[in-house]
Amino acid sequence: MQTNQSSTYLFFFLLAAACVVTVGCGGEQRPDGLPPTYPLSIKVLQEGQPLDDATVTLYFADGSMNWTIGGVTDAGGVAKMYTHGKFEGAPEGSFNVTVSKMLYEGKAEHDAAMDAGDTEAARRIEVNAWQLVADEYMIPARTPIKVEVTKGTKSLEIDAGSAVRIKKEMLR
Repeated sequence: MQTNQSSTYLFFFLLAAACVVTVGCGGEQRPDGLPPTYPLSIKVLQEGQPLDDATVTLYFADGSMNWTIGGVTDAGGVAKMYTHGKFEGAPEGSFNVTVSKMLYEGKAEHDAAMDAGDTEAARRIEVNAWQLVADEYMIPARTPIKVEVTKGTKSLEIDAGSAVRIKKEMLR
């Protein structure tokens, strides 16, 4: 009987220890100075259509904080915002918003050749990079997209202008 009771205590001790290790003591510690964040999603449209696989980044309009705030749009053009890469949402404030999207033609074939160890074949594959959002939307100081985020802001919709296809140089 003593052995069963010891086994039971040991089991519950190990279970409690596993919970502490898995859950931690109150979750991830927020960095000093990180303001409170509030859940925020941003829908990006380009020529009236959802823009998928675009990077959306928020910059404090007054340049007062350097926390990274951003997300990547899904197939419906919606990006869920994260601050400092892992804290859901965005702090309150006025922001300049940038949107960027690139298309790489030939990249999958190039990467497959490299993964197979065939560097000669990879060198022969042309990879083209295309910018699909106009420059003005990609530069924080020039972007025409301005938003205000408050505690009550849950979602926003923004327009990334007309579609473009600008060839960019690839480093080889």
